[in-house]
Amino acid sequence: MGFSPVDGSSKAEWVPRARQDGRRFIVTGSNRGIGYATAAGLAALGAQVVLAGHEGSDAFAEAMDRLVLETGCPRDSLSYMPLDLRSLDSVRAFADAWAQRPRAERVLHGLINNAGIAGAPGLSPDGFELCFQINYLSMFLLTRLLLRHMEPSTDADGLLVPAKIVCVSSSAHLFTLGLPTDEKYLRTAGGGFFSLRYGESKLCVNSFVRQLGVRLRAEGRGAEIEAFAVHPGSTASGFWHSFPAWAQRCIASVAQDPSRGARTSLFCATEPGLESGGYYADCARAAPSFWLGNAANADLLWRKSCAWAGMSPVTLLK
Repeated sequence: MGFSPVDGSSKAEWVPRARQDGRRFIVTGSNRGIGYATAAGLAALGAQVVLAGHEGSDAFAEAMDRLVLETGCPRDSLSYMPLDLRSLDSVRAFADAWAQRPRAERVLHGLINNAGIAGAPGLSPDGFELCFQINYLSMFLLTRLLLRHMEPSTDADGLLVPAKIVCVSSSAHLFTLGLPTDEKYLRTAGGGFFSLRYGESKLCVNSFVRQLGVRLRAEGRGAEIEAFAVHPGSTASGFWHSFPAWAQRCIASVAQDPSRGARTSLFCATEPGLESGGYYADCARAAPSFWLGNAANADLLWRKSCAWAGMSPVTLLK
């Protein structure tokens, strides 16, 4: 997530208007905070929304009941699937379950990789530092496994609408020492909340999105699937729940509400004509870290990530 400077500009605020009727989206970490607000925005536009997360069916049933009351969407346009990004096996189980859906129900028009953590001590069950696994590696695997189900749609005028992949990053990716690629380092526990590991994980997210945009175009699918990294801005949400109470109060006094935090995700998920592979903040293209200009390190991270996730480094659908 990360902090944003105060914006004193007077530009008009973007609001979502493009209807999403007939389109299906997965939103991870969507029972609260920015993820919930993103799901609400999509549901209000007529989309079918699959809420995904690890908090359990009761928490998501409550979230879906709230979405119906707040947006007026039909209850059958919402569903829940369990997903725990701490585990690559859970990601694979999610993708396997998705592949078992009837053909008409597994076509995917959007994936919002929203779930993430600010940091936590310890390692994942797969042996990776938790920020790296949850914020990046599991997201990497989930996206790769679901690519085969992503298809464009058409709008009311018969124009092609690409499927959208939106990955929540952070301005914290600007404040790192470069892309982490050393496996020994990545399998060592980090320093807790908002350590350097958080920014590194988000830098990896941006690198993945840039690489994905390039590789989709190279495989002739650039017009069918687009990918974006977004900075949501400082948002008062459950993201900060592990901070001391006094720190949460300070953050809440200056942070935006989740509906504003979701705005750039919704912008990239619904607006036409954006540059795939780009980094967006405040509903506009933003300048990413100069570290992303190191093509050798970006390619090394891609190849290592594919090896860790068990995916092909060459062909996206394998």
